[in-house]
Amino acid sequence: MTHLHQQQQQKTILLDSLYREEEDLFTESSCSENKSNPNPNDLLWEEGELSSLLTKETESKISYNVLEKNQSLTSSRREEAVEWIVKATAYYSFSAQTAFLAVNYLDSFFSSIDQTQSHKPWMNQLVAVACLSLAAKVEETEVPLLPDLQVEESRYVFESKTVQRMELLVLSTLEWKMNPVTPFSFLDCITRRLGLKNFLCLEFLRRCEKVLLYIITDSRFIGYLPSAMASATMLHVLDRLKPCIGEKYQDLLGILGIVKDKVEECYRLIQEVAWNIDFRSNKRKFGTLPGSPTGVMDVSFSSDSSNDSWSVATSVTSSPEPLSKKTRESRE
Repeated sequence: MTHLHQQQQQKTILLDSLYREEEDLFTESSCSENKSNPNPNDLLWEEGELSSLLTKETESKISYNVLEKNQSLTSSRREEAVEWIVKATAYYSFSAQTAFLAVNYLDSFFSSIDQTQSHKPWMNQLVAVACLSLAAKVEETEVPLLPDLQVEESRYVFESKTVQRMELLVLSTLEWKMNPVTPFSFLDCITRRLGLKNFLCLEFLRRCEKVLLYIITDSRFIGYLPSAMASATMLHVLDRLKPCIGEKYQDLLGILGIVKDKVEECYRLIQEVAWNIDFRSNKRKFGTLPGSPTGVMDVSFSSDSSNDSWSVATSVTSSPEPLSKKTRESRE
């Protein structure tokens, strides 16, 4: 009997231990940090990675300054092109990094060509299709055929050979530099340094992704370096998560060591543009993205907390019957 009693006690202790581990891993309200001692070699590698990213992003600073002066990119034409990229990205469940790469290609391309060329009504759409195709080839494991890629209210439909010629023009204009630094380049690196626990880390990254996808259509963010955008986005998300991990504010600025004024300026702009993002809704809808901060819209981001997919719902008036309906029916 004594031996049996000891076995039962051991099982109880083991189960209690397992339950505690499970609660530590999945409890949403957990605010504690990962107390495991980081490997010095890992910290050295991360510092080297961060330093490399900060150095690499400065190489594109001139092109960002040029974009600030390029008035054609602040018009509705850029917004329409970016909206299409984001919607097509969502349609094919591409990663958010794919969308950001495509938009980076588009902005860099238009900053390097004669502005009068971008005034042609079909030019932006063709460049958007080519840039998304190139970004998908860089980031995704499966890329749809070029005719299938032209979905979600495409105003113009181009033949494959036309898109391919534009892809070559984009590649040559960008000098085949297809892996630029984006805000997403900094997210994972910095998040590891914040020491968040598993669930909070995933939720933190999911919310940062939502904010970045929300503000990508606003041309006012073109002038900010990726590190500033990433930092400001993280601060915005941390502010929404307070008081749980709000004290990470100073840690984040210390990790980056970048100009505080630029980060705070970008942060204020994000607060202005993205104040109405709903991180809690479980509805899963997708519609037209906002074309302008001053447009009439009713926007709400939504995502199932158990799924990292993202979507948007809005009341902006849509264009005539889109090509996507016909494409989707043929695929089914």
